[in-house]
Amino acid sequence: MMEVTTGNPNDDGPVYSSGPSEGPMKMIAHRLLQTKTVADVLPGSFQVILTSGKMSGMVFVGASLAFLGIWFPIYLFSRLVGEKGIYALTVGTIFMVGRSIIRLLAFPGSTNRVSSEMEKEFSKYSVRMINASAISIMDLAQAIASAGTTQSGTQSYTAYEIPAMWKRAKSYRDRVLAVYMEVLQYIYDESSDQASSPIMSDTTKYGNNKLSGDIGDLSGLTLEARADGKQLLEHLNRVISDMDRLQEQAGSMLDQSSGKTQMPSSSVRIIANSLVVVANDLKDFVESLRPSAPGGVDASEGDEANLSVDAVRRRFEEQNTSVLDSITSGAASILSMLDPPLHTSIFGFDVQRGCMLARYKGAKQMWVKRPSGGMIDVIQIPSTHHSPPSQKNPQAVMYCNPNAGLIEVATGMSLAGGNVMQEEEGVVNDNCWTDFYTEAGYDIYLFNYAGFGRSCGSGYCGVGRRGGEEPYMEGTYGRIKRIIHGTFFGFQPTPATLRADGLALGTHLVSECGVESLVIHGESIGGVAASGTARHLSETPFSKDKLSLLICDRTFCNLEAVAQRLVGGWSGYAVRGLAPFWSTDVAGDFLAADCRKVVATDSADAIIADPSSLKAGIAWWKELCRGKETTKGVGWMMDAPVQYRMADWENVAVNHSRYVQPGFTRATAPVWPSDKHISLEEAFHFAACTKRLGKLASIEKKRQSMINLVEYGTTECVVPVFLIWKGLACCDGLCGSALGMTVKGGFDCTVSWLCSLLTFGGQTVVEGMEHRQQIPFGESDLKKLGEALTSDFDCRPPGFEKQESDSVVHPKPIPEVLDDIKKIIEDNPDDETLGRLEEEVSFIVGTLEYIVARLSSPSVVEQSWKNRHLGSGQAMVGSFMNLHCGHNNPFSAGERSRLRDILTQARGQQK
Repeated sequence: MMEVTTGNPNDDGPVYSSGPSEGPMKMIAHRLLQTKTVADVLPGSFQVILTSGKMSGMVFVGASLAFLGIWFPIYLFSRLVGEKGIYALTVGTIFMVGRSIIRLLAFPGSTNRVSSEMEKEFSKYSVRMINASAISIMDLAQAIASAGTTQSGTQSYTAYEIPAMWKRAKSYRDRVLAVYMEVLQYIYDESSDQASSPIMSDTTKYGNNKLSGDIGDLSGLTLEARADGKQLLEHLNRVISDMDRLQEQAGSMLDQSSGKTQMPSSSVRIIANSLVVVANDLKDFVESLRPSAPGGVDASEGDEANLSVDAVRRRFEEQNTSVLDSITSGAASILSMLDPPLHTSIFGFDVQRGCMLARYKGAKQMWVKRPSGGMIDVIQIPSTHHSPPSQKNPQAVMYCNPNAGLIEVATGMSLAGGNVMQEEEGVVNDNCWTDFYTEAGYDIYLFNYAGFGRSCGSGYCGVGRRGGEEPYMEGTYGRIKRIIHGTFFGFQPTPATLRADGLALGTHLVSECGVESLVIHGESIGGVAASGTARHLSETPFSKDKLSLLICDRTFCNLEAVAQRLVGGWSGYAVRGLAPFWSTDVAGDFLAADCRKVVATDSADAIIADPSSLKAGIAWWKELCRGKETTKGVGWMMDAPVQYRMADWENVAVNHSRYVQPGFTRATAPVWPSDKHISLEEAFHFAACTKRLGKLASIEKKRQSMINLVEYGTTECVVPVFLIWKGLACCDGLCGSALGMTVKGGFDCTVSWLCSLLTFGGQTVVEGMEHRQQIPFGESDLKKLGEALTSDFDCRPPGFEKQESDSVVHPKPIPEVLDDIKKIIEDNPDDETLGRLEEEVSFIVGTLEYIVARLSSPSVVEQSWKNRHLGSGQAMVGSFMNLHCGHNNPFSAGERSRLRDILTQARGQQK
């Protein structure tokens, strides 16, 4: 039996230890009791349930009731609809859920989550800017109040410091506080006090743009948020009023207009003291508007600057929530997706929209009707370089947003942007497409697709309404009503609605707004709307001559191809099955558009892989799908023919594979000019040859490196096959990545690389010819180009040798790679590995020679020159722009300069 021994007197109870009289069974039982079980490693909340009989019983009863509550209605429903009905309901549910997930991924900008994050970021930015403005104004007021006096315990300022402080505070007043004040006055319909600037009638007293159009009515905010807006407006009015009084009475001292240092009068000091008080009140009030993080934590506490022990402990305790809290939080997140709650901050989209309009001269909001029902929210931002300003600008750009884009953030959130003070401050912003196009002389029209922001369409049953037209109903009934309406009757965006929205706005611009030269720019999924709009406008006699240029910027050939390379090959079929009526064939619309057009692609795009880009889709169809009327399915992942896959598995040449059929004919390299295009078999044979060459080169490198390391103490490899692959891997694709990076992606990626090179690479050669002869882009003449030289294939910058190292190598031009391969083969005629790869190397050399001969031929040079310089027609593939800026990032300075030249040429050709 167990005996009780005396332990530490500070212990709470006796210590039990095993006695000498224990038997083997008791020893085993004791060991088993000391062994850790699953219950010992469960979270604390579960351990409480397992160790308490009362708690275990309550949990069991609750779980049973929950199971019955879920199971019993389903059982009754199954009895009502029958077995087939249950199967149909299950399939329908899976279909609807899958379709919702696809729509969520394809159109994230239409979801409440994205818009809420944008509003939250704008709220934090607004609080930060108003806070900084209040602090700057308080510093100025304190400096004026204490100027020329000596007060112990306070900082004193000299009169020389006041003008610089005034300039900074005045900038905050005009660019920040006045903007928010004017926006809130406009929303609350209290803008009668706003006076125009005596210098520019299109601006307000503080130099901001006069608001025009429907910027919102705060219907998406809670009552508390609207009340906060009223109070914020009162605080802003008091601060700006005192600053105006200060400027009126101490203007010469603040601006140093008299050239003499002046001391503030007693009345000025009184105003300054009042300004300190009202600015401090504004600061305190705005701090109360700071948005909270999930769980009620202030957003400012999310910064990692405060790492004190108490702060860390408090955050840990707040994060260590119970299981019930986690379940509640999860349910709330799902409900917020089905029934978006009202925004709790005054700094919502309505204020953000107003701040955006206030920063651009002449900017205004307007609504455009959709033919199938609903309205499109549009913002027009005119160019300041159009002359005369009183007339309508005949040049306009219609910008189609990416999938997470909204017009409220199309120009960024910063209040420092815009052009309202461009002439006075001499600052030219080029941070977004709005600034770029307005500087180029174009009015730009930004719009939200139906289902994004305030834009709306007609629902499935003809039910369509714009947000704010119906009062928000609190309670369970209101929530159920909104969920049912949003799920079954509400409008949902599709690729077809994107095209319809773009066409509605494009038609409105050329028919109602006096636009004679329309540029359509679509970025990412905006290429669906842009290409579809351009295709329809080019088919209409009235609008065909008014369509100046189509720009498809970093977009895809179709959505399924993007999904396959982001998720997996199965996802393309899932999209096609769950959304059978979706058509995202951008390549088809782009090729069918009879207008000047531009293809802008970044081969290193992290979202849209190069083989699924619009460039690759066009090239695949032009080179391999000749004669087919449809571009459907181009860019999809494609398995190599079975003989190549089996040869790759055996690690032998395709002709030596045991699985190759006896009647298989080895492909021969194409020859120019007898072969005007390559065949699918030739393209896959080239991919198989390069992959086998790279595989054997890697094996030989590892083997030779180990030998050299043992014998010579170095890992340098000079094996001929590796040297050939080293040069071939750096082979420049002229419009994409180097060949070595492409081979890693698989057979179809190499085929796509080859097709793109043959379709768009000629434009890069023409660019090299123009650069060699120093011919500017706008002055290029086909007759002056002459013949193409091997140096025209070289895209490396001058002095590239100094930039290269073991880890940095520029892509090598194809003629140089050919010469290196031939020299290595000539110098190593008896190399065993090269002997095994003779057929592969011979086919690769023959294909590269075909590429050089084809791209250098006069007929291809002429066609490439026409494409590069915006030749129109359905046979044209468009002017190609090889980007290096990444997905959704701004163009580099050189890329913006090239696009500016293209716009100039398109404008000249249209005239």
